[in-house]
Amino acid sequence: MAREADEGVDLHFELSEYESRLKRTRESASERNLDALLVTSPTNIYYLTGYDSFSFYSPQFLVVPLEDEPFIVPRSIDRISVRDHTWFGEDQIIPYGEEYVDHYVNYPDPKHPVDFLIDLLKSKGIADGRLGMELDDYYCRAFYYRGIREGLPRIEVINATQLVPRLYLRKSDAEIEYMKEASRIVVEGMRTAVDAVAEGVKKNEVAAKILETLVSEGSCTPSIPPFLQTTGACHRTWTEDEMVQGTSVSIEIAGCKYRYQSPMCRTVIVDDASSPRVKEAGEVTSRQIDAHERALETVRPGIRAEEVAEEANKVFAERSSRIGYPAGLGFPPDWGERTASFQEGDQTVLEPNMTFHVISTLTEPFMMEFSETVRVTEDGAEVLADFPRELFVR
Repeated sequence: MAREADEGVDLHFELSEYESRLKRTRESASERNLDALLVTSPTNIYYLTGYDSFSFYSPQFLVVPLEDEPFIVPRSIDRISVRDHTWFGEDQIIPYGEEYVDHYVNYPDPKHPVDFLIDLLKSKGIADGRLGMELDDYYCRAFYYRGIREGLPRIEVINATQLVPRLYLRKSDAEIEYMKEASRIVVEGMRTAVDAVAEGVKKNEVAAKILETLVSEGSCTPSIPPFLQTTGACHRTWTEDEMVQGTSVSIEIAGCKYRYQSPMCRTVIVDDASSPRVKEAGEVTSRQIDAHERALETVRPGIRAEEVAEEANKVFAERSSRIGYPAGLGFPPDWGERTASFQEGDQTVLEPNMTFHVISTLTEPFMMEFSETVRVTEDGAEVLADFPRELFVR
């Protein structure tokens, strides 16, 4: 039985919003002729229940039957956390293992949590029919799939990886407010980052200042740590190396409010503003930013996602062909929602309150990135974070 927030439950949305999400999830599952949905992604579990904990390194399951009440299967020591941070009643929380006795976790004679889940599904009458699973999600282990196929041989497993993410592709107004707060935070983080880059400064010192700013401004842990990329290699974090004359730093960070994130990229070079390298980079950056801004000008309801990339590539094609993706709700290891892309072939039709990380990336003559998170509105793209678009020279 659902509980209201005033019953000691710490929820980030009204109960009515969770009820709406559950209703739409069931409608989408019904369209796929599913009898039940097994959710293992912590992002999707959070979206449907409100459960926000760093316990996703252990197996946890949310089961959504089409008719009966949903129920969640956490690790036994996480029962209280689930009780205090979801709208679920006590009878919907069914932990595996005895409290503080983890027979199902790294035990000498292990019982796997999926064995507990299989027995539970049988007791709930979910032993045949079509079961949706998030087969291409980070948190759906091969062992889950094998266990269910062997333990429930009459179950037909259907790939439902994008079922829930497609629902939050378009955000509610309450979700947008959290993304705006995340955007305010990331601006402060980027301001700190740009100011901290200087000759003789270690990259880990810059990262420390970024993290201090983000957290002090109200950010929770972003899904991705700060990237301080000083070569053409993407997705590098930080080292203890000192920045020297000529070092370029592509900075990619995000503010995060209640798991809603606003990523941003900017590029800084440690050099003399009059150097040939800076002048060359400035010319390239100018075209890169023109293409980025053309992409932003193209965003509006009713167009296909691929059209945004097509328009940007008319200005400057010598950069990554994928120039954006849905971003916002996420747990590690990704703040991207993995449902659509601004790239050739993506037929996703843009709608108001969709949110995208629009990004332009070059790896030559060095890593240069410019990005921000935008909201699709009736009038076009609303850039959520206000920060200068330029190549910063320190």
